[in-house]
Amino acid sequence: MAWTACRADEAMNEILSVRSLTTSLRSGVPIVDGISFDIAAGETFALLGESGCGKSMTALSLMRLLPDSIRIASGEVRLDSADILALPERAMCEVRGGKMAMIFQEPGLSLNPVMTVGGQIAEALELHQGLRGEVARARCIELLEQVGIPDASRRLHEYPFQLSGGMKQRVMIAMALAGQPKLLVADEPTTALDVTIQAQVLQLLRDTQKHNGMALLLITHDLGVVAQMAHQVAVMYAGHIVELASREQLFSQPAHPYTQKLFAALPDAARSGQLLAAIPGNVPPLHEIPKACRFAPRCDKAWELCHEQAPEWTLIKDGRGVRCHLYAAAAPSERLAVKGETESAPSATSTSAPTSIAIPHSLLEVSDLKVHFPIRRGVLQRTAGYVKAVDGISLSIAEGRTLALVGESGCGKTTVGKALLQLIRPVAGSVRYAGNELSGLDAYALREKRAGMQMIFQDPYASLNPKMRVAEILQEGMDALGVEDDSEARQKRIDELLDQVGLPQETKWRYPHEFSGGQRQRIAIARALAVNPKLLICDEPTSALDVSVQAQILNLLKSLQQELGLSYLFITHNLAVVEYLAHEVCVMYLGRIVERGTVEQVLHHAQHPYTQALLAAVPRIDGSGVEVVRLTGDLPSAAHPPQGCHFHPRCPQAMPVCRSIYPGATGRDATHQVCCHLYGAEN
Repeated sequence: MAWTACRADEAMNEILSVRSLTTSLRSGVPIVDGISFDIAAGETFALLGESGCGKSMTALSLMRLLPDSIRIASGEVRLDSADILALPERAMCEVRGGKMAMIFQEPGLSLNPVMTVGGQIAEALELHQGLRGEVARARCIELLEQVGIPDASRRLHEYPFQLSGGMKQRVMIAMALAGQPKLLVADEPTTALDVTIQAQVLQLLRDTQKHNGMALLLITHDLGVVAQMAHQVAVMYAGHIVELASREQLFSQPAHPYTQKLFAALPDAARSGQLLAAIPGNVPPLHEIPKACRFAPRCDKAWELCHEQAPEWTLIKDGRGVRCHLYAAAAPSERLAVKGETESAPSATSTSAPTSIAIPHSLLEVSDLKVHFPIRRGVLQRTAGYVKAVDGISLSIAEGRTLALVGESGCGKTTVGKALLQLIRPVAGSVRYAGNELSGLDAYALREKRAGMQMIFQDPYASLNPKMRVAEILQEGMDALGVEDDSEARQKRIDELLDQVGLPQETKWRYPHEFSGGQRQRIAIARALAVNPKLLICDEPTSALDVSVQAQILNLLKSLQQELGLSYLFITHNLAVVEYLAHEVCVMYLGRIVERGTVEQVLHHAQHPYTQALLAAVPRIDGSGVEVVRLTGDLPSAAHPPQGCHFHPRCPQAMPVCRSIYPGATGRDATHQVCCHLYGAEN
């Protein structure tokens, strides 16, 4: 990349300088192809793009943690003026964790499962700070307290499996900070976290930067996180940096067509009556990367030159750079599109969802549903208590409507979905589907009823049999429930299903590992549709997907609802998706629903302090929003829920009555209910 420094005032304060870095397979195929950027002290530099663009490989290249089949082919990486690519491995071991540390994407896989939390942090302190014994122990406690882990002296002796996802991520941050690095590389540090825990982690990173001037390389595909955290942003596609700009420049006027498409794919309420502008196709695999512009096959602004010649790096106004023929000297004019002026998505046949939920023909009615798991202890495995995963919830879903169930991990959302299908047997309560009671039915009777209710799981790769072809996966449910009479009819039905979910018919002879994440999710949806259901229970179906692939899946779900009249129970913690797709919302906390109503009522006029905190924690790409409400602590254990209102230990508005009595449901109007003493009869 031809590179010109555009921040001369920061040149003397650079922590990291990368020039023409190329990382490739041993065969010579590049994965990271000639990228250049700088990061100054105290600055957050965001690397943005879809999965497969080379973001994580860039981080591993900087850390020199590449697998044997991949090597750094060329380039220069200077950390604090030292060329780290020229260092011997022994010296590089001192750099890792010392001058430069990394937070990996999945803390559960990165922490040693047979070492205590304190032992893993102490290991880093001994290696990089020379601390041992009581001094190291005191520093471990200090680091755990710094990252917001309560009761640090006790947690010091616990193992990773005893911690929640958010706490494991904070332990990873504590380990990274133990060596007092000048540069922290954070690879998708908040992807799998709830919005409340995400807000805590991001605030922790900002506080650490403010305290010690640490530089941060933030790798993410979440535009909201970038808007909240970044000073400079590089957009990466197929191994290239295609746009580099300040946060303000990028979010006010995205220049590259790829960046514009990422913004257009974001779900929100304004687009609830439209299809999202999903980017067609996928990031090309390494062996199929075009020699010309790499984005041209997916770009609706591509012209002849884009398919014939690779674009050069071009500096445009205000020092920002872009790799696109539209901005070259040969182009007719600069085509810097304002974000709000990019072409709108094609309109769907329906308009925005109406706000009323008083709709006849209720498909699913749930009343006082409870799922309690026994806690068994001792040699005789006597029951010592119960985990109250779901503790008396009621809800209803009408035909052709979407009910979103939102809340933090561990609140019982997935358990609700499985209990509705009787995959987990409730201990009490009623589940009526199409007027028929499901609770208490035997396995044979349930099999007939389950054809009308199907589930789409969070991880399609884990839920699809890797040894079965797509056709076999789709036919399995039809065989079990007697859908279609003969083999020829079933093959025709399989072809129709693949057409419905937007996959070529010939893909039915392929295996799950031959598809991308978004394509596997389409297969999971097709499998659910194979038995002609009327209700789909969608358990976080887009949480692990890039924004562009998420847009494709949301478009598919919306169009299927319009065509087939499907109803959805949509389990998620992504409130932007809820605002786009859902009609009604139930907010769940520790096994109970604390607020319910239409999307407009709950997301724009939230009453419960927990709902307000969830909304305040969501990063917004326009930088606007309500004042941030920071929740203290983590979700309490469902085995020992707090007395009174379950939320009172974390609630900024808790009153004495909250500590002793659980609040009943208060109707704010005909469709909006909230369980909170702030709105009781006496108030």
